[in-house]
Amino acid sequence: MEKSGPDHALYLIYGPDHGLAFERASRIAKSSGADMEDAFATVRLDADDAASDPSRLADEAHTVSMFGGKRLIWVRGTTRKNLLKAVEPLLALPPEDAVVIIETGDLKKTAALRSRIEKSPHALAVPCYADGGAAVSQLVADMVQQAGKTIDRETARALVDLLGGDRLASRGEIDKLLLYTGEDREITMDHVSTIVGDAASLAIDSVVDAAATGDMAKMEKTTKRLLAQGTAPFLIINACLRHFQMLHMARARMASSRQDAGSIIGGLRPPINFQRKDAVVRALRLWSGPDLEKTSRRLDAVLLECRSNAALEQPLLMTMLLAITRQAQRLSRLN
Repeated sequence: MEKSGPDHALYLIYGPDHGLAFERASRIAKSSGADMEDAFATVRLDADDAASDPSRLADEAHTVSMFGGKRLIWVRGTTRKNLLKAVEPLLALPPEDAVVIIETGDLKKTAALRSRIEKSPHALAVPCYADGGAAVSQLVADMVQQAGKTIDRETARALVDLLGGDRLASRGEIDKLLLYTGEDREITMDHVSTIVGDAASLAIDSVVDAAATGDMAKMEKTTKRLLAQGTAPFLIINACLRHFQMLHMARARMASSRQDAGSIIGGLRPPINFQRKDAVVRALRLWSGPDLEKTSRRLDAVLLECRSNAALEQPLLMTMLLAITRQAQRLSRLN
């Protein structure tokens, strides 16, 4: 973005983070000088439409505004058609009084459109990848400050753990949190745990943690609620598999580094959600390396069976969860 300037007649905004792509495209659009409320000054095109009529994009870009001033042509969406044909005339003869924005999905480095625009002195390709922890932390700090509120370091870190890498989704969650806090000046851990995060994802994690620590009542209650809401059984099995694989890796680190369970879990990247840390530490102390490896293999086999026979997904899930929970209870009695 640092290279953007008046010499660029065309911007390609691409990448897997659609929220960030839209945010950056909007920023360029607002700085273009075009009246975005004027249908004659701002033209919005679907990528398929632009690719279907290769001459249209250049025609729109070179059309003189009816009332003078800059024009903006904003192309959005993905297409399997050859959009480069529509772009080539603009690179050969850049418009003087128009800015063209092409906002699309992810593009490989070898993609013809991306490669051609990256080589042009009249265009700029802007990648939009998922935000890392530092970028999300900065977004939280900026939005909290703009709202005139405060958040301590621990609560901010917990909030970042709950947010994903998509910029637009993160903004939405933070906006929701700020609205929820109302007149409260300080954002607390209670605010964050109540309002932020994917409820379905947190509920699946709750099932996994309950099973791994031997909490039969919580495991059964949460699993039944998820299934009644339409959650696919294989998603829960897959979450269990990932969790036990993570515990197995953490166990190996404990043995090699001679650190305790709390230190190992605290140092994991990506970090464990703050709401789960106590349960994950308990499970790591409870299960041995061989037990974790054996359970991971069984979960892998169950997941494979679910994929080959969808009708058995739910009974396979319940049988596996019951076995894990009972084993956790036996391990707890032994310890």
